[in-house]
Amino acid sequence: MTKIKPPPRRPLNSANERRLNCRLSNISRKGVLTLLMIATPAFAQAQGEQTHVVRPGETLWDISHRYLQSPLHWPEIQRDNAVPTPEKLRPGKILLLNGELAVVAELSGSAWLKRGEDSQKPVAIGARINAGDILVTAQDSFMSLRLPDGSRVVMPSSSAIKVLAINGQLVRFQLLNGRLESHVEKQNGRHFEIRTRTAELGVRGTHFRTRDEDGIEAVEVIEGEVEVKEVGASSQNLVLDARHGTVLIGENSMQSQPLLPAPQLIETNVGRQVLISPLEGATSYRLQLAHDDRFIQLVYEDRSSAPNFNLPTTLERGFYHLRLTAFDARKLEGLNGDSLIHLPNAQSQQSSVQPNGNGLYDIRWPSRAGQRFMFEMARTERFSPLLAHQLVSDASGVTVGPLLVPGRYYWRSREVPDNSDEPASNTAASFSGSFTASTP
Repeated sequence: MTKIKPPPRRPLNSANERRLNCRLSNISRKGVLTLLMIATPAFAQAQGEQTHVVRPGETLWDISHRYLQSPLHWPEIQRDNAVPTPEKLRPGKILLLNGELAVVAELSGSAWLKRGEDSQKPVAIGARINAGDILVTAQDSFMSLRLPDGSRVVMPSSSAIKVLAINGQLVRFQLLNGRLESHVEKQNGRHFEIRTRTAELGVRGTHFRTRDEDGIEAVEVIEGEVEVKEVGASSQNLVLDARHGTVLIGENSMQSQPLLPAPQLIETNVGRQVLISPLEGATSYRLQLAHDDRFIQLVYEDRSSAPNFNLPTTLERGFYHLRLTAFDARKLEGLNGDSLIHLPNAQSQQSSVQPNGNGLYDIRWPSRAGQRFMFEMARTERFSPLLAHQLVSDASGVTVGPLLVPGRYYWRSREVPDNSDEPASNTAASFSGSFTASTP
């Protein structure tokens, strides 16, 4: 179970920031997979972005003097916009002038940045990202990068990327491990690329996933169209439409497959259980929680082989955006099912034991209508021998006793599936505890 509590935001280089050590694990660099955002005529300007459209006869010297109060900053404009020959500045070219090419916009948990020969250091919100940087998210951590045109790249838990190029005309990331989810705005003469191990992709769309995790390399298109070109002697071409995906290595690679539809949420009950409708063809499910509806500010995720999840008590009370996806037998991740949920106080899902007089004790746990539990009680932690073994239906607890022998008692309550009279080994809900009975 992944547990994330969003940390308070701190300024970059905060004095109280602790240095954390993290070793880059074995990162595969063999082969490439390139995702290219095809340029379109439209242009989306991000808030705070400063641009200039080159006019006939203008030079970088002139533009630097006008916007940066000194003509001597022209090499910075050339570098940030990949201008090959300053003397041949093309009229109509859009130049980025604010100098912030990519920054860390959101961070939950811990992440590190390695720059050049320097040792890797903790990264903080607001950190600027340069070409050559390597970024790593720790387990149970999430990070989002903001690009000048408003595009966002989300790095979930245990992911690593290398920034191969970043300037006003080209952004190129290499996925070293884990996952990236990209929300790319329409471009104007710019290119957005992601590389991974085995193919080249040209992307005509704004929302897609790239994954290299658990031995699976895959691309799933949520919106738009992707052209896939395999790298190697026997290269193949493939066009992926929206709502389709492909694995890129192994059996059935380079074959367009429809993605599973979005799972449907049944309920989120007082015990912080998320129940979803079983989906035909699904072998497992993923759950994500975020503070925003674009899932840029991720705070929690989990995987489950069953259509239910138990959310941890570390998540604070309040509203969250919930995203559910299902994986098919090829391990392709399906379409997103998004909704808004409210989590109650963590205290409301805890079990309790209260004396009821005359040697009786009330044992309570959270449940929902129709839920069944197997209740057991013993004098030992091994639950042998059992003093009680009782199926409890449509109730949120039991009353035991009178307990005439004082001492420690152990109890547990495990959910029982509808088609059984015994709890499953991977039961969705389980509560346990112990209490001391006094002399009645």
